[in-house]
Amino acid sequence: MTQKLTKKSDAYSFGVVMLELITAKQPIEKGKYVVREVRTMMDKKDDEHYGLRELMDRSIRSSGHVLGFGKYLELALQCVEDSATDRPTMSEVQKVLLDIPYADTLPKKDASVGDSDVFDYSGGYTISAEVEPK
Repeated sequence: MTQKLTKKSDAYSFGVVMLELITAKQPIEKGKYVVREVRTMMDKKDDEHYGLRELMDRSIRSSGHVLGFGKYLELALQCVEDSATDRPTMSEVQKVLLDIPYADTLPKKDASVGDSDVFDYSGGYTISAEVEPK
């Protein structure tokens, strides 16, 4: 808002990226700002999806209960606080991320099956498989 970069500016940007990962939406899409959309729809009483079921990336939504999702979402929202004094530093963000349990959130795959689709892209962008030289 001030057009001045600070240590807390990185936290804000990172929080936006975290919300992009949760929603598979661009920061501003169809005139809607992802931060405002999440804040508007969020309901802390909903233990599983926090009121964001319809806004969430379909791969996250369909995976059932995601261990640590609430802490991840809370961290993302702390990072996008309007006031820089209310945001964590990136070193604080790192500490919180390391404490969020994540190992059990990925589906277990049989190693003999071949390529895993755990990290298949589910967002709205189209990605070309061809790399063209400049």
